[in-house]
Amino acid sequence: MVEKKFNKIERLKQTLHPGEYTKKLQTLNWHEIDESDRFYLKNFGIYNIKLRPDSFMLRVRIDGGLISYAKLEQIAGIVEKYSLKLLLTSRAQLELHGISPNNVYEIYTYLKSCNISTSQTLTDNFRAIVSDPYDGKALDSHIECYPIIKKINQLIIDNPKWIGMIPRKFNTALIGRERPLVNPWGNDLLFALAKKEERVGFNVYLGGKNSEVAKSANIFVLPKDVLKLFEAVALTYHEHGLRGSRSKTRMFHLIENAGMDQVRIWIEEKLGLELESAGELQMRASEYRSKTVLKSSTLGAIYTTRYGESSVDELREMLVLAKQYQAEIRLGADQNFHLIPSSESIVSPAKAETLLTACAGSRYCPLSLWDIKQDMSELPIEDLKTYQISMGFSGCLKGCGRHYHSDIGLIGLRTNLYGETEKAFRIFLGATQSPVAVPSRMLYYSVPLRCSQSLFDVILEDFKLSGYTSFANFSHEILNRYEIELLQLWYLFRQSYTSESLLLLNLFLDTSEGTKNIELFTEIKALADQKEVMEYNELTRILSHQLWDQ
Repeated sequence: MVEKKFNKIERLKQTLHPGEYTKKLQTLNWHEIDESDRFYLKNFGIYNIKLRPDSFMLRVRIDGGLISYAKLEQIAGIVEKYSLKLLLTSRAQLELHGISPNNVYEIYTYLKSCNISTSQTLTDNFRAIVSDPYDGKALDSHIECYPIIKKINQLIIDNPKWIGMIPRKFNTALIGRERPLVNPWGNDLLFALAKKEERVGFNVYLGGKNSEVAKSANIFVLPKDVLKLFEAVALTYHEHGLRGSRSKTRMFHLIENAGMDQVRIWIEEKLGLELESAGELQMRASEYRSKTVLKSSTLGAIYTTRYGESSVDELREMLVLAKQYQAEIRLGADQNFHLIPSSESIVSPAKAETLLTACAGSRYCPLSLWDIKQDMSELPIEDLKTYQISMGFSGCLKGCGRHYHSDIGLIGLRTNLYGETEKAFRIFLGATQSPVAVPSRMLYYSVPLRCSQSLFDVILEDFKLSGYTSFANFSHEILNRYEIELLQLWYLFRQSYTSESLLLLNLFLDTSEGTKNIELFTEIKALADQKEVMEYNELTRILSHQLWDQ
């Protein structure tokens, strides 16, 4: 499989190897960088966009979420000295925002002198590897992944072979817990806790991304062999990955193009050994709690941020608390700090009662149409806490808020579909992890903000009345049994005809097999006095304008 055309980034790599660009950093005019510079700088964790040429971001590499007191104190000092903003990402990384062109190189070199890496955290690299913040510590943690992650780092970080040279970004997760803190299925490569013939190891899944879940590669691997398998996957992607259109270069597209069986053959060839078929998956759906029971009989605790946004004062307060309890500090993909005390449980830290992940938002990223950190206040936060529902909120289609991998997903946008241009949500529903991992589906393309609370109310009411203990089970057993077009119609009908729709709730919640889509559509038409309408979309259009027109 040979591509005849290379995209512009691949042509840049052929002109100058990304690893060689580091020689230019000291003499670079940071006030006058072009698009090629921006690509090369990303390989060293330095981000800039032409829409905001005078503001830079540095992303710190924190594999496995594990970071020392000393490094956090050094980062706090940098944030304070240069009046920067500090964000935690939904991949458990730290970002320093608002860096002046005059200070970029100084901060970059200082971090490097402190052994704080920003290498290969952006663009076409193996990004920092994600694990659960209670890896090796929680009662349900059967494999400690961090020692494996360290070995993988030794293979890839600052290795010229890998700096910027794979077709696109590559996200990896190693999960040795039964119930991880967050949904890990959106990774290009997922090692998920599994068991085979009494041996504990990992099943391997490939091809996840923001809008897709990773699929089984039918591989079981023991912890001691993960490094070799990772390298075989890396070599396969490097050699066979697509390098044409930038929108079709992820591992997902290689699998789509060649097929999983062929990709597995390539991996086996690189490994030089016959691969073992998958075992029984032991990793279950994520479970989010404010305190996690540890093997030490203490409780792990969460020190919350404002949906990923933190301050120097908060960081130092958390460091004092961690030192008081001699606690390890770990970053989680939930965008919070996690404290693992050595002998005594931490008393009353800030609590996180549900999982809300958010992208950087317009204050930090010009691609976002909403100031996400501030605009989280527009959401039904207390209801989400009450019902323990996860929500991912992204400011654009790039999906940094993980909206495809949450119970309810949102993209903040603006619309003029229903009158004057106004804030609106694109809404997604139905992500599951167990028994089958699927991404959420788009419920509505655009719902005006002013009308969204009514929609959230009926969705949450249906969940409450369904009797299911988790929204993921509700999605698996109810929502995902319906064609998405009928779900769109159902929730418009629920808002427009509240009392009438309750008469159909038993039918909607019925889990028996049959022609439920047709039955429900027929009943909706009758109660809405629209019997002549023949298509879902026609009635959806009528009801949406009745509800949402200004």
